[in-house]
Amino acid sequence: MVKERKSVRIQITNLVRQMDALEKTEITVPGVFYRDEGNIYLQYEEQQVEGKIRSVLKVSETELLLLRNGAVNMRLHFFKDKSRSTASVESGAGKFLFESELVGYSEAFSQDAAQGEVAFQYDLLSAGTYVGSYDVTMRIEEDPNEFN
Repeated sequence: MVKERKSVRIQITNLVRQMDALEKTEITVPGVFYRDEGNIYLQYEEQQVEGKIRSVLKVSETELLLLRNGAVNMRLHFFKDKSRSTASVESGAGKFLFESELVGYSEAFSQDAAQGEVAFQYDLLSAGTYVGSYDVTMRIEEDPNEFN
């Protein structure tokens, strides 16, 4: 099966709550949207202070998987029918393993276009101790200025 890849713009909003601090970041990045065997994939790259980070988000009927590689390596894997899973983050400071607890999740994708939204909220725990709360929203729309 040939995957039809579409150029998209992805607006990513992150809300991070750690201790008494709340930090909000918003970026818009170019990316690629495609469907394969009932799964939806988003691929994009972002430039951060630490360097480039290549990301892939997989949305399936049963799971949500976010892989990030580059200046920061991260693996967040959520199963929609259970809350807790493992997460790993690796940067210049080393590799850290966490538990992640899916608090909320929603998705809405167009059936005939490369557009939609996925949002998920999760808590990170280290050895059972609360580290922080994270809200991620990704709004996807087809990029009319790109050739497919």
